[in-house]
Formats: sequence, structure tokens, C-alpha cells
Amino acid sequence: MKRLLAVLSLVPGVLFPAPALASRVRPACPDVMQSDYFWPGPPDAAFDAHVRQWYAPHLRVMGEPSLSCGATSEAEVYRFLWLRTFHRPIAVRVARDAQGARLVAVELSGAGGYAPGAIVSKVEKSLGAADWQTLMTALAGIDFWRMPTLPLQDPSGLDGAQWIVEGRRGSDYHVVDRWTPREGAYRDAGLAFLKLAGIDVPAAELY
Repeated sequence: MKRLLAVLSLVPGVLFPAPALASRVRPACPDVMQSDYFWPGPPDAAFDAHVRQWYAPHLRVMGEPSLSCGATSEAEVYRFLWLRTFHRPIAVRVARDAQGARLVAVELSGAGGYAPGAIVSKVEKSLGAADWQTLMTALAGIDFWRMPTLPLQDPSGLDGAQWIVEGRRGSDYHVVDRWTPREGAYRDAGLAFLKLAGIDVPAAELY
């Protein structure tokens, strides 16, 4: 396969290469109750049916939109979905449009490995340029748009936590899923979302 030439785009202070592994945004969304509302189904599935059926109810209860389909006025949006087996599910979404950057964070009463429960807290706030830059630097640190959706070797085990990061920029969409990163840039990127949301999690509940 021929290597595509990277076209560079400038995000304030961070140089991002054009996506190599990103998929195209679907022009229309299926019904919100369908398993492929949040993530495409076959033949372009990022996740298998089991994973879509596990992750989707949490975002559905949170009232979160799909980032992989439909129209949006946002130039760029990223979401961190944190599913710890025995602790509350959390999602943090950060978006930028012509008016600036905003954050929405939702926490549920259930457990990430079981039933979602109900919304127990929701935070919405504006972010400054420095906040946006912090997130862009964290995502650049993992080369997000070129990072494989799933690891080449599956390190998953019992319990732990799924750290899922999605991004949409223009017509490009990408998702990355990792199990229980205990150190490194990907872990730091997930924690950057939580810090921007003002969510302070005890060390004992990180997984």
C-alpha cells in the first residue's frame, strides 16, 4: 500500500499530522438505541458487537452525542470515557467552536463493568486557551490520530478499567481504547481530561 503524504495542520501551538488511522464521519446517525450509534458497525467496526453493547449504554444514559456520525457546529471535539469495573462511569467531553472551548463532564451512579445507573453529577463550563492547549499537548504526546484503536497485543485482564478516547476533527473520526494503563503518555492524557473537569480521583479508585 502506498504511503500517503502527510498534510500538516496547525492547532495553536501543536503541529498535528493528518490522520493516518482515522475513519470518515458517517453523514447520518442510526437510532440512538442501535449498537452502532456511537461507533460504526460492520464492515467498518472499530469495536466488536460485545464491546459496543457494553460501552454504549453508559454514554446513552449520560445523554452523550455520537462523535462518529451526524452534523456538528464544532470544529474539533474529544471525549474520554472511563469505565472502571467497580467504580462510577465518567465521561469528559471537550469541544472547540468559533466561540471558544467548552467542557461537559458526566458521572453515573453505576459501575463501569456493570449497569450504568443514573446521572449523579454533570459539569458544564467554558475553557480558556491554556486549558485547550493542555489537552492538545496531551493528545499530541500519544500521537492520537495515528494511534491504533486497539493494541497489537491484547493486555486486558480481569477487572481493571477501560480508558477510551475519541476525537472528531472536520470529517475525520478516531477512537482509541486501552485497558488499565498504569503509566505513560496515554494514562497522562486520560488524567488530563479529568483534571480539566476538576475531577479528583483517589489513587485507589484509578482502576
